[in-house]
Amino acid sequence: MLGFEQIILGIVQGFTEFLPVSSSGHLAIISKLLSIEPQISYFAALHFATFLAVFMFVKEDVIEITKGLVKKDKSSMDLSFKLIISTIPAVIVGLLLKNFFTSFYGSLKFIGLFLAITGIMMIMSDKINHGTKSMYDISHKDALLVGITQAFAILPGISRSGSTLFTSVYRGMKKEDAFKYSFIMSLPVTAGAGVLELSDVALTFESIVGLVFATLSGLIALSIVKKLIINNKLKIFGYYCIIMSILVIMFL
Repeated sequence: MLGFEQIILGIVQGFTEFLPVSSSGHLAIISKLLSIEPQISYFAALHFATFLAVFMFVKEDVIEITKGLVKKDKSSMDLSFKLIISTIPAVIVGLLLKNFFTSFYGSLKFIGLFLAITGIMMIMSDKINHGTKSMYDISHKDALLVGITQAFAILPGISRSGSTLFTSVYRGMKKEDAFKYSFIMSLPVTAGAGVLELSDVALTFESIVGLVFATLSGLIALSIVKKLIINNKLKIFGYYCIIMSILVIMFL
């Protein structure tokens, strides 16, 4: 893989990991357009870069939760347990069904279909405005359902952030809290995926630059998503995903 291509993939990963449009689907599409053999290990390693972006963006909430755990605060302990519940489905799917799900990277038709599903979820998200729960108030069932949707986001074309945001607001969470919960719960999954695959990636200067670009573009994307979810503008991404779905299915 050429250095220029690694930088391009890093930028694509950084933006699309957090914009609810599916980073895995876009990485597969860009790889096809640039005639690059899909590098699943490098794609996963890029998740470590986006982990850093999320951590920098929500570090105050993470610090607050950590302080609560040290003080044995009940609400912080309960929220931490819910975050663990939300993480378990993705861990199980990642360990047991990784090869099955990653096999879809080679089928752009399936990726196009999954992008359409992501688009529909984003359009529906804007129509849900009844949320009153904070991330501390959600039930354990809510946490499990959000975790299950995160697990299915291993499919290229299904957005992790999009599906978890949709499920969170559908289950009655306030949109700003849905944003926080969605990205805080992503920390163990993205860190784990990145660390597990780093050993299979040649850390050249170009690949490291790609990781840096993924982190920086991720911070920008996080700011955009936070603003748009609060202002009920996720439909913009919904229409984009549906258009991309049509283009991918018809022309690639």
